[in-house]
Amino acid sequence: MKMIRFDEEDIRFLAVELPDSVKYYHFSGDFDGETSEIDRLLKKDLPHALKKRLEIERVIAEGLKRDYNTDFDTLLNRLRGDFPRIQPHTLKALTELGGVDFILRNGQYYFQNSAYANILVTRTDLLKTLDEYGNFHEPSPHIYEGQHTNAAIMKERGGRAFKYTVSMELSVNTEHVKEGKEITVHLPYPAICDEQPMTELLESSHPITVSSSDHRTAAIKTQAKKGEKYFVTFRYVNRARYTELDPQKVSSKQPTFFTDEKLPQIRFTPFLKELAHGICDGESNPLIMAKKIYDHLTDHIHYSYMRDYLYIANIPEFALLNGRGDCGVQAIAFITLCRIMGIPARWQSGCTVDGDGIGSHDWAQIYISPYGWIPVDISYGGGAHRRRDEEMRNYFFGNLSPFRMVTCNDIQVPFDPQKKFMRMDPYDNQVGEAEYSDEGLGFGTLHVMRKLISMEDVTDEYFPIPK
Repeated sequence: MKMIRFDEEDIRFLAVELPDSVKYYHFSGDFDGETSEIDRLLKKDLPHALKKRLEIERVIAEGLKRDYNTDFDTLLNRLRGDFPRIQPHTLKALTELGGVDFILRNGQYYFQNSAYANILVTRTDLLKTLDEYGNFHEPSPHIYEGQHTNAAIMKERGGRAFKYTVSMELSVNTEHVKEGKEITVHLPYPAICDEQPMTELLESSHPITVSSSDHRTAAIKTQAKKGEKYFVTFRYVNRARYTELDPQKVSSKQPTFFTDEKLPQIRFTPFLKELAHGICDGESNPLIMAKKIYDHLTDHIHYSYMRDYLYIANIPEFALLNGRGDCGVQAIAFITLCRIMGIPARWQSGCTVDGDGIGSHDWAQIYISPYGWIPVDISYGGGAHRRRDEEMRNYFFGNLSPFRMVTCNDIQVPFDPQKKFMRMDPYDNQVGEAEYSDEGLGFGTLHVMRKLISMEDVTDEYFPIPK
């Protein structure tokens, strides 16, 4: 999928309302009709903001048409191979629980092409409870011993640290290679932050430029060749401090940075403002307010793999109106509600890194004086809540594990050097992006690989045992 030439600041125009004629086609699932209507409108003399909104919407329509082609019966029959007791009402109930992302076409469900695999990852525990009539029953409580072991170590030592060696690699699918054309590749690189006190470049496939952007990358600019792999290998340390939070110790004066809107996603809509004030219910202590917001989200949003974020015009409202979302969707919702209440909140993201490999992950941070920046992982907390593990639910409000790599310290930050064409993910940076000098490379054109080479416990170095 080719991406349009794009000024990264134009993403804010996703907050512009679409014309009714475009919305009609979009919400009926007629994406061919939607793109035709957009093309008709783009021939007119339009305000700049509306023109940009329509250009972005065309990319969204093409992406949704490509990604949502699994109908209800197809998904049901695939799931029956693993769970023979599943019935049509079971899958319908699963969608109503927020367990799977979907769109409607003429009133019929269409699911992501990857919905079957995603359900197996996120809802196997629930599907194993099906009775002979296809009804769900409450899963048994489940404790992740590894999480509790790590939390106990961190409480005892004041934190924990690991040293990692990681390789990030990207290649262009053969049919999209343009031999001899200038190509720029942006690979994720460990961000500059307190959690990562050391980063060391070990090897790269080509000369690189490492940025200091809050979306940190190692950029490669070269001539495209078939079969070429672009990679960077580095070593870094991630240290996680343990903090016991006490509302009584919160300072009376708090900062006001990171409390503004940031269109299109951190948007103070009437619905979100009403919800935030209702959750906080007159509370004035920012730590207690943030915990109330966290508890509400972990209670009301079910984890589900999501469509690409580019395809959601208002992520916080999507999550809170539909009751579903992945880690990033939940993090943006939390950040937005906190900012509405005047609590400094920002995005942090990158990867989980442990013995099972590397996976994309997003979370949030809030600033509470005198504690400073405090991590909050809403999706991990929500998962613990659904497992009825309230100890870990409370742990992830204020603490993380060191099994991570941070690549982003904020949401929606331009790369350095900036891309000329629209990013596949304008809000995040976890797998990498690429473009030619005259063409943007988008969804379905790239192959990415992330490899954990080694990890070493260095807690003694960063959190020594007091003598």
